[in-house]
Amino acid sequence: MEGKAISKGLILGLVLFQTAIGREVCISELKNPYPDDYLDYALRRTVERAFLQAGERLRCGEGSEKVTVEVLEYKDIPTGLSPFQRVNSYNLFLSFELKTQGKSYKYSVAVPYFLPSGGQGDLPKRSALEDALGIVYNKLIEDLIRR
Repeated sequence: MEGKAISKGLILGLVLFQTAIGREVCISELKNPYPDDYLDYALRRTVERAFLQAGERLRCGEGSEKVTVEVLEYKDIPTGLSPFQRVNSYNLFLSFELKTQGKSYKYSVAVPYFLPSGGQGDLPKRSALEDALGIVYNKLIEDLIRR
């Protein structure tokens, strides 16, 4: 009787230990048909952070679950003109798909941004991309925990 209780306790402890460690996940591929290196960087960083916060471990090895991230759409839509008849206001639209071994999740978001002058370069667009990924982030974590 005591032996069975001890073995059940050991099995339960082993199961809880495995659950606490989490699964190993490998983001094997990030497919991005758009020529924006910052999109690659920001999207990979956001997805990695979401997996870590969901209790997974990032490791590309034998037995790791392969994950693919694919950018479906990434574009700027002009929405406003300056007094000099130049476009200075945009909506950034981002849509991507996260594929795990068993499921597929799609996310899309649109964020407005303003380009006051050409002297700021890509900074407003990068900030809008960070905002867009921040909006999707909570849903991403929620989906990863539920899977």
